[in-house]
Amino acid sequence: MVDFALILFQVVINTCAQLLLKKGVGFVDFSQPMRCWLTAAIFNVYIPAGVFIFVISLLLWLYLLSRFDLSFLYPFGSLSYVLAALGGWFCFGENLNLYRGGGIFLILTGVALVAKSQ
Repeated sequence: MVDFALILFQVVINTCAQLLLKKGVGFVDFSQPMRCWLTAAIFNVYIPAGVFIFVISLLLWLYLLSRFDLSFLYPFGSLSYVLAALGGWFCFGENLNLYRGGGIFLILTGVALVAKSQ
């Protein structure tokens, strides 16, 4: 049970990093010269926070890879698609239509089948 909690925690923090990066790039003007937008990105609190959480996620991923078969572990990463779709809808008002809902259902079904294989 602790193993599944760690896997899910890794997926959640990975998705949180993505949401922070998405929020952060909204404050960066990429039409400016690279040094300008790079400076804006570095001093934007959301982007460094997202990168930091990505590093934590990566370290946890490495740990999980040492404990599980890749063919078992990797499909759980697709849960980040589900969380990103829900996070995009909740945080940014992105569209969550029937097609995306169907895709989310298929992903959840696939992950449930993989989880049963352990």
